[in-house]
Amino acid sequence: PKIPVYFDHPDVITSFTAARALPPGHVSVTDLFEDYLPSDHPLNLDEMLQNPSEYELPLGHPDFADMMDVRHLETPSIAVYFDHPNATESFIAGRALPSGHVSVTEMFE
Repeated sequence: PKIPVYFDHPDVITSFTAARALPPGHVSVTDLFEDYLPSDHPLNLDEMLQNPSEYELPLGHPDFADMMDVRHLETPSIAVYFDHPNATESFIAGRALPSGHVSVTEMFE
């Protein structure tokens, strides 16, 4: 698979080998790749990337760079009320959407 990521996304191998954990609020890597993993692959990629010092990449593991489509992703503009929380700050802080929030996925379709 080729997963689109922003042009300034950190290099995954460098981060993993340096034992830098997946940042809080990062999209689920497990959800992105679960349909493409070989049957003998550990399933919880998020756990592995949140605790990289506890795991080792096997020899011959595919290069993460080959799985990422690095590009300048367009940022659509969505109108919100003046007192709407900053979505980026909320995402980075790991705050979930409140119950009953309009579907963000539908807004961007």
